[in-house]
Amino acid sequence: MIRGIHHTSRGVGDMDSALAFYRDLLGLRVVLDTEMAGEMLAREVALEGARLRLVELEGGGQTMLELLQYLVPAGAPYPVDARCSDVGASHFALLVDDIRAAHRRLESAGVRFTYPPQEVDAGYFAGHWTAYCFDPDGQIVELWQLP
Repeated sequence: MIRGIHHTSRGVGDMDSALAFYRDLLGLRVVLDTEMAGEMLAREVALEGARLRLVELEGGGQTMLELLQYLVPAGAPYPVDARCSDVGASHFALLVDDIRAAHRRLESAGVRFTYPPQEVDAGYFAGHWTAYCFDPDGQIVELWQLP
């Protein structure tokens, strides 16, 4: 039934700040930047009068990252006390060639990390490297380096 993953989506509070992070700092490429409104959107998201800005980003491969900023109705900010263990919390992993270099560059740009890059030391992903950082809304983005 399922052939693959087309995109993953993330709600953002301010699209310009999100693009400064995802496009300018992380290097994802914008393939679509548009506003949406109308009956079809209102039906799909179950929000009467919904209007949003949608940006699709790609970073290689076929799966895209979709950023949504709801203009009407404005969304609530991401909770400042949200934890990765909370129901509904999500993250996605972006592949990098050199996780230490990516960490240094992002940290010097003011990006906050939970911990410096570390090697997965057991199990299926042993030998891979990982690091969690936060986007401008405080949502988790994982950097992932293959062995």
